[in-house]
Amino acid sequence: MTAAEEQAKVSRTIKYSSEEAAAVFRIAWYMIASKPNVLLEEYSEGEGQEFSGTARFSLKIAGEDAMAAIRLDGAQSSLEIDTAGMDEVALGAYVNGFIDSIKDAINKYQSLPEEDRGRLRRALMAKSCWDRMVREILNKAPMTNIYYQIAHGREMIIKALEGDPGVYPITLTTSAWLSQIETHPKDETLPGFVASELAKKSVEWKRETQEIISRYI
Repeated sequence: MTAAEEQAKVSRTIKYSSEEAAAVFRIAWYMIASKPNVLLEEYSEGEGQEFSGTARFSLKIAGEDAMAAIRLDGAQSSLEIDTAGMDEVALGAYVNGFIDSIKDAINKYQSLPEEDRGRLRRALMAKSCWDRMVREILNKAPMTNIYYQIAHGREMIIKALEGDPGVYPITLTTSAWLSQIETHPKDETLPGFVASELAKKSVEWKRETQEIISRYI
């Protein structure tokens, strides 16, 4: 039996009432990825008439290495969370906490005015861009892949802050990093020291983005 087969597994599926499946998926993503020491391992989003999405993360649960994956089926209005790790009791507690949090967050989202929903959706998308960017860096993806995630995340943050008179460093630092990395060949990986500093910078971007998201959910 392999180490993966020996792990405990805990899963739960819920039905949600929102018609905005993509927003529910990004909220679920945020509920997992907003915690410290969580890494996105893989993700996919369906292109069909009904939104579907999956994302898998490595993380710590009760101090042990674990995995958490979300699967959303827009056609069925269902969201599943799967976890695997060494401590079944801790996994169960994690899953129950996630279910409580996601239900509360969806209710808060649905209670928002449409304008605020739009801001939140964009901030959630930005958060997923920073997670994807780190994944691309760790996978030694070409510069163009990393550039896209920064540019898309920056665009979403700017739209999330429309009408806000505040000054947010994230809009300046993302612009500076785009200018810095575009000097490198687009089809080659970034030099190690550049990639390392960019990964460190993502921590700051995630924190600033989560501060925006926390206004709403």
